Amino acid sequence: MTDTAKAGTIMMQAGTLIPESLRVEAEPYWHGWEIIQGLNGDILDRKIRRAGWSFFFMAENIQAMVWGFVGKKTVRRAVQRVLGKVKLSRFNCLEITEISARRFLGFPYVHLSAHSRHFQRTSLLQPHAERSRAEEAAAWCVG
Repeated sequence: MTDTAKAGTIMMQAGTLIPESLRVEAEPYWHGWEIIQGLNGDILDRKIRRAGWSFFFMAENIQAMVWGFVGKKTVRRAVQRVLGKVKLSRFNCLEITEISARRFLGFPYVHLSAHSRHFQRTSLLQPHAERSRAEEAAAWCVG
């Protein structure tokens, strides 16, 4: 497992169908999620579009807060909370946009912001039910 989650990190659900021409290196992170190595959102978006697929950016800001100082454990817990929220909406990617150290009444905490991302073959975002079926089919192929 890697602990390289930082602003700009793109995470992808393991088993997600991707264009055959797209070569990405990914390392396992947590419960079926992987960190895509060496690519930020803009570069990955260009590569996916060149392959004829779409890479959606969801405007809703997903946030998590974990008490404690910035460190591997607190950042990991914040990422896990955000990934849980993304999984419920059935999006297959996540882009971390901010990790910051903050204080409330003198107590330190880590604040993490992220946006759901989703890539698929078609240019119109699939409804929730179709994303669920696609996720189940990908899990069946991997498992």
